[in-house]
Amino acid sequence: MHKPQPISVEDPADNYEPDCNDIATMAEREFAAFTRAVAELFGPEQSKRSADDWLDELASMDCLPGPASREWRLVTLAALARLAIRMTVAIHRPSANHRAA
Repeated sequence: MHKPQPISVEDPADNYEPDCNDIATMAEREFAAFTRAVAELFGPEQSKRSADDWLDELASMDCLPGPASREWRLVTLAALARLAIRMTVAIHRPSANHRAA
């Protein structure tokens, strides 16, 4: 079993300055994983809408997240919240096919 390692306050990793490639790579990975999961679970239409939501959430941030995946997860969680709301509304709103019957 993996045992967490304590991080020193004077750890050189604290002084790490990410470059644009690191940030772009993390953004691409998070975006791709999110849209792929939505496509598998909810189909291509919801994946496209969720991709737009993810990009909108990223654009609305005051500053770009760093290379840490947990920071990019905040963008994903915000887009996921939009998907959840959209799916909840779809479940509770009768479709046109059901009203005609």
